[in-house]
Amino acid sequence: MNEETEKKQAEIEQVIEEVMEETKQNETDVDGEQEVEQEEVIEEQVDQSEEITNLKEEIMRMRAEIDNVRKRNARELENLRKYSLDKFAKALIPVADSLDKALEVSQKQNCQVTAEQMVEGTEMTQKIFLKVLTDNGVDVINPEGEKFNPEFHEAMTQIPNPDLKPNTIVDVFQKGYILNGRLVRPAMVVVSK
Repeated sequence: MNEETEKKQAEIEQVIEEVMEETKQNETDVDGEQEVEQEEVIEEQVDQSEEITNLKEEIMRMRAEIDNVRKRNARELENLRKYSLDKFAKALIPVADSLDKALEVSQKQNCQVTAEQMVEGTEMTQKIFLKVLTDNGVDVINPEGEKFNPEFHEAMTQIPNPDLKPNTIVDVFQKGYILNGRLVRPAMVVVSK
């Protein structure tokens, strides 16, 4: 039995040794896996840190761009306010020139201008002026003979007129004006009863 006991003891020792060796191997594998996992976690943290840094830089660039756009828009708006009437003012200059010429002629001592010529000159100036208004979106309201519309006409008085339907415009005291569809001044009119 001694021999048999020794054999069993040797087998048990060998099994214990194998288990110990396997345990060591498992511990080494676990330590290796933990090291690999730790390295992966560290790499991931580094990647996230770089991504955060990149996002912060991108946010700063976007803020700077927004600030530049805001400043550019403010400049453009200021220029738009300053020069919005530029085209209209340039278009009115010929009208002013025509009026200056009429006054210049009338102030000369040897003025030989007839009333008909003055009327003709005034009509030409008016044509130029009305064309400037039309070209710049201003429409004239001259509603004589039309039906009264309180949105565009202001009734100054009413007179009986059996020849016309009630609320028909008989006379226009003062023309009205519309700028791009918006009323600037209503036409002042006389309306039939």
